Amino acid sequence: MVEWFRRRKNGSPTGEPEREPRGAADVGELREQTVPVTAPLDVETEMAGDLIDRTPEPEEPADGFSEAGIREALRDVRDPEIGRDLISLNMIREIEIQGGNVTVGVALTTAGCPLKHRITTDIQDRLKMIDGVESVEVDFGVMTETDRQNLLTSLHGGPSELAPAFKDESRTRIIAVVSGKGGVGKSTVAVNLAAALDRAGHSVEILDADVHGSSIPVMLGATEKPNVVGGVIFPIESATGLKFISMGNFVNEGQAIIWRAPIVNKALTQLMRDVYWDEPDFIIVDMPPGTGDVALTVAQMIPKAEALVVTTPQADAARVAVKAGKMAVQAHLKVVGVVENMAYAECPDCGKELKIFGGDGGDRVAGELDSKVMGRIPILPDASGEPGKSLFAEDTAPARAFDEIAGAIASKKVRRRIKVL
Repeated sequence: MVEWFRRRKNGSPTGEPEREPRGAADVGELREQTVPVTAPLDVETEMAGDLIDRTPEPEEPADGFSEAGIREALRDVRDPEIGRDLISLNMIREIEIQGGNVTVGVALTTAGCPLKHRITTDIQDRLKMIDGVESVEVDFGVMTETDRQNLLTSLHGGPSELAPAFKDESRTRIIAVVSGKGGVGKSTVAVNLAAALDRAGHSVEILDADVHGSSIPVMLGATEKPNVVGGVIFPIESATGLKFISMGNFVNEGQAIIWRAPIVNKALTQLMRDVYWDEPDFIIVDMPPGTGDVALTVAQMIPKAEALVVTTPQADAARVAVKAGKMAVQAHLKVVGVVENMAYAECPDCGKELKIFGGDGGDRVAGELDSKVMGRIPILPDASGEPGKSLFAEDTAPARAFDEIAGAIASKKVRRRIKVL
């Protein structure tokens, strides 16, 4: 400390003599000094092809032959009834890998699931696409009551609500196929229109609302009872892949049921509330003929529905078809178009169109409803109407007519109703 004070006394804390302030001459000398220029770096110029891409590499996807990779692959496997992948439904539980053997645990909504075999096949087919997988075993279990209720609530919402597909804000278009009288082929039009929309790549389901004469199950060859889990009814899938629900699947074949109007309305309400409709692109509703309670109920409960009016060429059929169309208009439904069924038969010898019923019923109905004829369906001699044979084969004249109708309906723009919160 004493030494430090001695240095301070001499004028410099470090002991060095203090420099005197520079004068003007010194400043001038500083200005004349030249800063040495650094020599250029001797760097070889890189060509564009020699440059190294230093962009960070994206993260590698999960290894296919690992638990993470297997779970990712199972996102491609859908539950046949619900229509969503097994991962998002929380149906995949433990996964074990031993060498090239994989065991997948699947929790079903109910132990008696009728589609176990299909789920097993779909899982095996998908996982065997992964390199290194030699065999796949599926071990089924059952969801707990809590898991099942959570699943059903996420899928269906509240028990007293309409299914999401029928709400105004849903993207699903509801096409109600109506006619003034029975026997004009309304149900045939409904199933073949659904098949045509399906061929065009649209997701489509069918609601058979004709409770007095349910014919969709027989026409599609699927008369089994639907699967019911926790009060939620799952649509039946036919052999052709079309999903539908009908009151005909809840009663025994040939059983006569007496329907009073209040019961009919309640049954129809249940079909629109308790069935799991997976918000497809289209729901085709096969309406009962005429202008009775069911037609009015559908119109009131689904104001966004569009009416497709079916008639035959005869004047009598056209007259009552106009009434059905006007009822739809009075209920604030939009008439999307008119279909003239059994419009003609093609002569097997000369190929000419034979109008065996005569008349111009389709044009009459379209004119009265300020609409247009979307298609005319011919009669085929081999249209037997036997169970499961009501769908026209592709590349036949009726199937091509339905393809045109489906294309016209799908191309129409619909103004969506927006729910205001």
